[in-house]
Amino acid sequence: MLTTVMAWDSNHRNKPMPFTFFIRFYHPSAKERKGEFEVLTCLATNGAGMSDVERIPTHIEGLDENMQGGVPQGHICIVAGSSGAMKSSLTFSMLYNAVLYGETSGIYVTLEQGKDSLRSHMANMGMNVDDARVRNRIAIIDLSDLRVELDKQGMSDRVDWMGQLIKQLTSYREAIGFELLVFDSLGAFFTLTKMENPRDEIFRLFEAVRRLGLTAFFICEMTGDDHKQFGEYGVEDYLSDGVIHLVMERTGDEVNRKLGIVKMRHTRHSLGYKPFNWKENEQRFTIL
Repeated sequence: MLTTVMAWDSNHRNKPMPFTFFIRFYHPSAKERKGEFEVLTCLATNGAGMSDVERIPTHIEGLDENMQGGVPQGHICIVAGSSGAMKSSLTFSMLYNAVLYGETSGIYVTLEQGKDSLRSHMANMGMNVDDARVRNRIAIIDLSDLRVELDKQGMSDRVDWMGQLIKQLTSYREAIGFELLVFDSLGAFFTLTKMENPRDEIFRLFEAVRRLGLTAFFICEMTGDDHKQFGEYGVEDYLSDGVIHLVMERTGDEVNRKLGIVKMRHTRHSLGYKPFNWKENEQRFTIL
């Protein structure tokens, strides 16, 4: 039986890294009307003393200014959207810029896209993890190769993936002290686990991440015809502290992407959906 899951970091070729994972984001309640999302212009208020909360800037132009400066430290957020909504690019940009412009470090755990492919894609967008300014503070952990190898050995069904994930996150947190976690994606991870009680298992995972003091972003794929459920089991958004919803609106041959904050505890934020675009010259997204 597999008792330890290890991954390799290209910056530490002679040292195995425990596999790790992180996530966080928010949740939308936009109403669909005649095929279009109704934009709400009201302000959400969650609790008192919000101005005193320490926050992690998203570095998305126009978003932090309307979210009291960023995501509260220690929050568990989900980033939800359909395929092609740029969920991975958006979350990676938040991690990359938080490290580039701050004093933090983080891990990007991927089960969807291979590590080399992810590195190449992000480098083409101007986010090079080999940049000396971030090189030793961002690690990409690729669990897809591990999954394939265990499948070949017939061992994947015998691994307690949830238990191993929590164990290795704890080990890695103690070893290197990373603070930000991006996990891509919850849906891919759920295919590895046989959850008899999804709500309890997701709660177990989120609480373990909270106990570690991490700020986490979990990517969730929205499927189905109505795209109204923000996770595989429909409970992820309720158990999280925040939900960011990425929408793709099609009008004829045109496709426009929009971003909305549906939920963010301890934060005043607008509830509208705004177009978001990539500013290549600044290596960040904007909703202005």
